[in-house]
Amino acid sequence: MTTPAKPFRTLSEQIELLKSRDLIITDDEQAKKLLLSNNYYNIINGYSKFFPTNQDHYTNGTSLDEVIRLYTFDVELKQAFFKAVLAVEAHLKAIFAYHFAEAYHHIRYSYLDIACYDQNRVLDAVQTIHKLSGIINHQNKFSDSSIHHYVHAYGNVPIWVLVNYIDFGDLRYMIINSKKPIQNKVSRDILDFTKQNLPHISLFPPENMLDLLANINELRNVCAHNNRMIGFKCRRDSRYWPELHDRYNLAQRSERRDVYSVYVSLQCFLSETEFSWLHNTIRKRMRTLSNGLQSIDTNHILRLLGFPDDWHLTAQIRHQK
Repeated sequence: MTTPAKPFRTLSEQIELLKSRDLIITDDEQAKKLLLSNNYYNIINGYSKFFPTNQDHYTNGTSLDEVIRLYTFDVELKQAFFKAVLAVEAHLKAIFAYHFAEAYHHIRYSYLDIACYDQNRVLDAVQTIHKLSGIINHQNKFSDSSIHHYVHAYGNVPIWVLVNYIDFGDLRYMIINSKKPIQNKVSRDILDFTKQNLPHISLFPPENMLDLLANINELRNVCAHNNRMIGFKCRRDSRYWPELHDRYNLAQRSERRDVYSVYVSLQCFLSETEFSWLHNTIRKRMRTLSNGLQSIDTNHILRLLGFPDDWHLTAQIRHQK
């Protein structure tokens, strides 16, 4: 039996429905503007679930303002993480392109040559090559594209040009499918960033680097597609790395697939200034949220993100150089 379609409701009807469920709304006109410009489904269905209810009725004096504040917090948190991941992506693209070009500078379109990849990952490498070939063919259609320029002026598109047209996932798979010497060089150079934030770490094995990047990639997609971050979990735990995880009480048996785990991982790929900005921004956003919540405890939201209780109060401000 087909479930009846959800009926269309005007903004006024949406407001009356929420009031009938005991959600406190003090300014109907302002509430209508918020629901119109932000989408009832995204706000109410996405975020009101974190507030106490009893048989679809809000309890404990929950207000629409609180729901909006939680929604805004989630948006701002995604913006902060996305900015950080873009910095990670920029570092990785530059370092990987350099070492790949260094190894295969004598081969035109080397990244389209199966021989330039790990021969134990031929099938995956073929998919990567197919994707990269498609990017070149597509961009070659546009005369203002740098790929078009290099194709027609030099008959070759260097990898340091190509990487500007690939996304984080494509980059990650290029590194995964590359030969071990290149992976070792990339992880060695990334270690320069790691040591700025974690001076005690002296070695960053490529398998650990690639494993952490998998969950960073997942969180990046949540930010890019504007999906809800609160309550998000990566598909799997990141590999236990005692040099990193023990410092944050993420023991071997702990779950390492929440937002906090990714936050911890990001300091391996960011400069001290970049990670300090992320750390301080998250802390400020959590403090602002805490000041705007009355019907629920801020720690309830922190736990859904994987952060320790009262992290926004106990975490120290990181001073940027």
